[in-house]
Amino acid sequence: MRPFVVLAMLLSPALLGAQTTVRTSATMRATPGGATLATISAGTPVVAGGAHGAWTRITVEGYVNRTAAAGKRDTFALSASSDGSLLRQGPSRTAPVRARMHEGMGLVRVGRRGDWLHVRRSGWVRTATLAGRPRPTAPRTVARAKPPRAAPAPDTAATDSANGSITPDTSAALALALERRTALRLAPGGPPLAMVDSNTPVTTVGRDRDWVRVQVEGWVRANELVPVGANVLTSVSAADLRAQPDKYRGQTLRWRVQKIAVQTADPLHKGLAPDEPYILARGPGDENSLLYLALPPSLVEQAKRIDPLAWIIVTARVRDGRSEPSGVPLLDVISLAQP
Repeated sequence: MRPFVVLAMLLSPALLGAQTTVRTSATMRATPGGATLATISAGTPVVAGGAHGAWTRITVEGYVNRTAAAGKRDTFALSASSDGSLLRQGPSRTAPVRARMHEGMGLVRVGRRGDWLHVRRSGWVRTATLAGRPRPTAPRTVARAKPPRAAPAPDTAATDSANGSITPDTSAALALALERRTALRLAPGGPPLAMVDSNTPVTTVGRDRDWVRVQVEGWVRANELVPVGANVLTSVSAADLRAQPDKYRGQTLRWRVQKIAVQTADPLHKGLAPDEPYILARGPGDENSLLYLALPPSLVEQAKRIDPLAWIIVTARVRDGRSEPSGVPLLDVISLAQP
């Protein structure tokens, strides 16, 4: 099996993240002054990135026991299972605590060692809580190596890009900022996906020759999102679902509907689980048809906050176009937002 070369990190030192430590216990937030993610312990090493007023974006990483990790949250594949879940320096219950996480804090998985998950997360802390002036990290060159006999784990395996092999970054995340307004591309040399403004914080996750793969965090309105790769239907009516329930079962729709109330299912609703929450709605549009919109737990509180008779945009998957016994269309909500 031929050897492979782990590519040198050739980024300009001026663009590299800065290694520093947290001087005093610091609250890490999702955005400057925003929702609390975790309490970072004093002395914890972090990588500092962009700044915004009195705030600095940092990246912290460590190990969390699998029993303290929950499933997907927002755009993250993992999350902290409860308030006070511990992020530790190493894969051991005796390792120093780097952070006490809040329930639901999203996490990026880097790897795994037995019952311990290696994770990282970026957020914002007050600059005054950081120790001194951050010290720029030096460029890093990794020597030639031979691949292991067994196939590498999914977390650390190299993946093919459109123009070559991407070497993933399994070390501490490098927090960078763009020097100028830059096109974000799907692949090295590929078509632009979006334009990213200068000074936008990014995190490196891989490299292909003179291209660096980055992650960018930000926010968009929920009504601007649709399921990836789905053929979302917008012109189908409730009458169409009732007339051909088998044809539309499993299809994804995007409708403008009017909320009537949030309710829980009783035994008469054959297609709903006992006590499953759902929106009783009317629509879509001007169509005078009742609808059952089943809610996942993550959307129940959002649905309750919407006023009765308010119009909402829902993206939902058809569970049953003619549910028993009433014949009302039943859909599973994927996302909802007010127009």
